[in-house]
Amino acid sequence: MPWPTLFRGRLQRNAPPVDVELGLAEEHRDKHIDGYPAAAAFIAADPDRSLSIYRCFQRLSSRNLLYLEAELLELEKQQDILDVEDSRGDQSTYQCLRSWRRLVESENPRQRQRLELIKKIRSTLKEYYKVLDLQGRILKMESPQSRSLETLRLWQNGDSEGSNGRRAPILSGLSAGRLENENDLVTLTPNSPEFNTDWLVKLVSLPYLRLLCLESHINNSIAHFSMRKINRAAAILNMLIAAVLLLGAIILLYFITDSHIRIGIICIFTVAFALSIYLLTNARRTEVFASTAAYAAVLVVFVSGNLGA
Repeated sequence: MPWPTLFRGRLQRNAPPVDVELGLAEEHRDKHIDGYPAAAAFIAADPDRSLSIYRCFQRLSSRNLLYLEAELLELEKQQDILDVEDSRGDQSTYQCLRSWRRLVESENPRQRQRLELIKKIRSTLKEYYKVLDLQGRILKMESPQSRSLETLRLWQNGDSEGSNGRRAPILSGLSAGRLENENDLVTLTPNSPEFNTDWLVKLVSLPYLRLLCLESHINNSIAHFSMRKINRAAAILNMLIAAVLLLGAIILLYFITDSHIRIGIICIFTVAFALSIYLLTNARRTEVFASTAAYAAVLVVFVSGNLGA
């Protein structure tokens, strides 16, 4: 899954688009009236769905759960009181605590009250469990990528000037601040961990370097970059680093004959190789250790062989 193609850049009037990546074109917004129509179209037109960022209202949700919990506590207390009182009643009343059939067939107003309480508990408990389950799912949702959020703010707040010259926020009222509290925002699209963990992707995505992956300009502040091209460039860079670490060490060891310098070169390249495996891949510790040992063994064999003599 590609990383969300959204980058924020510097705002410059009458300057070429810079440093921002976005997965849709400006004409998508211009076809819709400013306000909720344009905002909805802007979010829906993103091919990576990385702009599907919404409030989760954690405070309201927690309060709602507390209210439901308090309501159930009250119902539980009422039922316990009825149990204690009925257990001290006559034999017919006591039998209603032991037999569901006796309970539902009883014409006693007190047992009718118990049945209504049971139905109330059942419906409230069902609602409580449903809300609890939904809240658990929401808590497992991920926070939006910082650059996705910044780009959505850039466009929504009117900081990005489009082809129609709009400079005002797209939404007004309370909705204008819907993206202010980052801790209360979730994204509907799972974030790809590659951009946060892959240093090569981060390197290729730096300003000017990612211009090689540019696909289209949106406006003076936003441009669309291909994540597929960024990943391809990162893969090529990865191969070049691997080749340099192996061939560079071999070439140096071939031309240098001093044993002390050779040992130093082996140590330096082995450490560099271990760091590259740790930083540029998702290898585990055992895999880093094994690959580093194999790399060092290749260099040692080369030095001790006739080719390195």
